[in-house]
Amino acid sequence: MPAKTTSTQSTKSIKRSTRRRKSPAKLTTIPSKSEAVVVKEVTKVAPPAPKLTFEDFLEDFQSRVKVHNYEFNLFVKDVQKGYTIVLDFSRKTVSYVKDSYERAFDSKTA
Repeated sequence: MPAKTTSTQSTKSIKRSTRRRKSPAKLTTIPSKSEAVVVKEVTKVAPPAPKLTFEDFLEDFQSRVKVHNYEFNLFVKDVQKGYTIVLDFSRKTVSYVKDSYERAFDSKTA
């Protein structure tokens, strides 16, 4: 025989609160007092003329080119190292896959 079950849920309905819209705030304008605008003129002073010669610019350019070449050579060496690492890893992977395939399917005894 099935046992009687009792419901713990109340039959009384729960009143739900609804969301109400708030009326927009009223805007009030405050009259502004007009004040005299003071314009301050600034005299511009030209910076002093640079006292660099063509040789200074040439020396700066050459030093920047040397730094660029040094850093570019370091970049090339890093790329070469990465290439050799990837090449070695890919060779090992290919040989492992070939050996595993031959062991799994034993194609030499067929």
